[in-house]
Amino acid sequence: QQQERQIKKAYKESISKNSSDIIDISIQQTTVSTKQKVKKNLRSLSESNLVQQKYESHFKSCPSLSFEWLINMKKDDENISNPFCSNLLTILSGSASGLASIGLQNLVKRYTNISLPDDDKLAWQIIEPHFSQGPPRIRLETVFDIIQQYIDPNLSLLDVLMTDTPTIDRSHYILAMLAIKCTVITTNYDHLIEDAGRFHLGNDSNIIPFNVFCTEEHFKKGYDLINTSISPNLIGLWKIHGTVAIWKNQQRVLVRADEDGGPIATLKRLSLTRESIERRRFLHYLLETRPFIIINYSATDDFDVTRWLKTVKVPLNVLWIQHIDNLLEPIIWNGIDIANGIPNNITSFDRGLIAMACTWHERGIADRLIVVTTSDSIGFLIEITHLNTYTEKYHMDKTDSNEEYPLSLPTRWQCYIVSGAMLSHLSYFSEAKRYFDYATHISIEGTREYCIARLAAAEASIEIGDRIGRIQAMNDAVDTAETAPLSLSSWSKTKSKYISAKVKRFVEKDGQAIAIKELQELLNQCGKPEDNRSGQERNVALEAAILLAQLRRYLPSSPEPSDIAKLWIDSIPHIGLLHTKGMNLHESALNKYQLATNIEEIDDAINVMKEAIEIREKLGHMRGLVASLNVFGSMQMRRSDWNISFDMTYIKYAVEQFRRSIEYSDKHASIFDQFQARIHLVVCLFRYPSIRNTIEELQELLNYFQTNITDDLRTQIESEFCLAMSIFTNTTLSLEEMCDNSEELFNKLVDKYTSNNDVRLIRILAAARFNAELCKDWKQGQVHTPNLELTRDIITRKTDKNINAYWHMRILHAETQIPLNIYDRLQLLLDPISP
Repeated sequence: QQQERQIKKAYKESISKNSSDIIDISIQQTTVSTKQKVKKNLRSLSESNLVQQKYESHFKSCPSLSFEWLINMKKDDENISNPFCSNLLTILSGSASGLASIGLQNLVKRYTNISLPDDDKLAWQIIEPHFSQGPPRIRLETVFDIIQQYIDPNLSLLDVLMTDTPTIDRSHYILAMLAIKCTVITTNYDHLIEDAGRFHLGNDSNIIPFNVFCTEEHFKKGYDLINTSISPNLIGLWKIHGTVAIWKNQQRVLVRADEDGGPIATLKRLSLTRESIERRRFLHYLLETRPFIIINYSATDDFDVTRWLKTVKVPLNVLWIQHIDNLLEPIIWNGIDIANGIPNNITSFDRGLIAMACTWHERGIADRLIVVTTSDSIGFLIEITHLNTYTEKYHMDKTDSNEEYPLSLPTRWQCYIVSGAMLSHLSYFSEAKRYFDYATHISIEGTREYCIARLAAAEASIEIGDRIGRIQAMNDAVDTAETAPLSLSSWSKTKSKYISAKVKRFVEKDGQAIAIKELQELLNQCGKPEDNRSGQERNVALEAAILLAQLRRYLPSSPEPSDIAKLWIDSIPHIGLLHTKGMNLHESALNKYQLATNIEEIDDAINVMKEAIEIREKLGHMRGLVASLNVFGSMQMRRSDWNISFDMTYIKYAVEQFRRSIEYSDKHASIFDQFQARIHLVVCLFRYPSIRNTIEELQELLNYFQTNITDDLRTQIESEFCLAMSIFTNTTLSLEEMCDNSEELFNKLVDKYTSNNDVRLIRILAAARFNAELCKDWKQGQVHTPNLELTRDIITRKTDKNINAYWHMRILHAETQIPLNIYDRLQLLLDPISP
């Protein structure tokens, strides 16, 4: 277990023919005479190698692929790869020789290798480490999102893939051969596999010798075939992430990023394909019914393909060919071995492979996964599929890793705005605001550049969390909307109204009620989600919808949303951007958590929150990630409480989440987030003192509450609540002194604050009153005297709706159990965190 934790820690750190019936066309297999067979001796997967390492027992659950491998090894090399010689074979190939290797870091550096006039530090110096370290980690789709939003609406930078560089290499040739007789799926956008087929596998370079599928209609037809045919014909090249060009009328035709079938290169496009039932079912069908080989794939498509790989029900046989440099011979591993970190070079494996193996292991299907490590992935693929190849038929050219994207030199404004956007994405909001401010400074008021930069600066200011800064941001947004150019007038007004509602939530006396009203008005003005509005305005409306749903959870007595607002809220899972979907999942998990009545329902909430955490972590949305980690840890801790005897495994999980939250919030989030992370950990250390790292750890956390200030009312109440609980950790006091001092602090807390109809504050302040009464009862040697009104405030938040079963259970404990020691008292005291 210790080794597994170390490996997981290392993993975390290291880390066409265009006809309408194209799918129904049956292509005759192409045979290529052999002049020279690839000399790759599969006996390097020797019986002695495997038996010495005692791996044979791991393979029995996957006989067609692994256990028979040893048996067949003793007979004839030609038989060991039988499962992969069928035309029903599927190959998934990634970006080992495509777009991912072309100058992405150079592209970002071109725009961010700049500093502010009053600071010598380059934005690039802050950004560069996040290409290899995270979270947050820089994603290709994020970079393209920013470039498309601010610089290049058509993403014409992808035109580099329309040129003759990068060039065809052996992998493209082999995949083209396989696309003629079986199903090949690629996540690449380029046209190199098609070109390999045109130039090397047919008699006419104007004809691609296999079918190419890339549009929504193609995948819909594939989905229909799967549902209507016993053995559907899916032969050809399936470009699951679209393409930069299609072959039409014997020429290459450009397909832009926002067109159907175009490259799915931005988070905006990924937000839509993530929900593609057709693509997901297509991939799952092939995984579940056909031998499946994965090659040259890093599994970093976290929001669609990798997610679908992880969630397949029961795969048939999956062989993952993992490239490792300088291996003398291929070595075979079972998925269970990967999940348990058995290979001594596990840190050289693709992070996505490790994550998938761990997920499958948790689900009990890791024995369906076989991993072969080799220094010649394509050579192994040739041998395992029994392909006959011409070695002189294709060139061994390599992609030029220094190839630059074809964009003109950036202007100063472009450099400052992209630097700010990259820094904002990485949650460096203070630094981002300075770059946005300077982009505003060098712009002319009333222009597009001025409007975009000033609104971006306002949003960054809100994230920083300073009250004065937020008010200024609201005023700036309103002023900007009034002077925006006609082309941005509608969007800027919608944006400024959303910013105003966000700010008023924090700074006005009845801020949440005011924000709910303004958000409701904003959504009504936007009309229905299906109305023809610009993508930017639609995204603002979706963010307003999720914020409205969140605030109504805090103020359930507020007016019901209008029909239009409900339509926007309901549409979030389908058309929302990824970060909005992450927010929606977080809210959904919280609602399930609030209503949970047993362990099974808490587990359901935990699973939904896991998905929210995965999205937010992969996106690098650090403030959202910190919030989700806090609630996730709370769920783990409360789950332990439901057991008759506490399960410390879940307590340890909870503490791990809280400590991660502190680490991330200190680096990337606001004072509010830093407080919240510490409040959650303090409560856990109060109730389970055995998990403290050191004796001083708890005191350091309590000192933080006394030496730092937050302008968030709930956070202030919760930190003072923790200080009142901490009296029972002072062993120099007598029991009576502990009860007197704690009772006094809880009563002061109740007298000092009002709930303003916020259901969270209603419960927290009622819990403080409960604890004050409990301390008083303990001095008299009694259990807590039942108080029906107080109990109702805690378990229903004055809503007269569903009873919170968790707090009902905790109250019953306090009303029936006499504490025997300080540990018991801290267990019986109510605490301020969720549910």
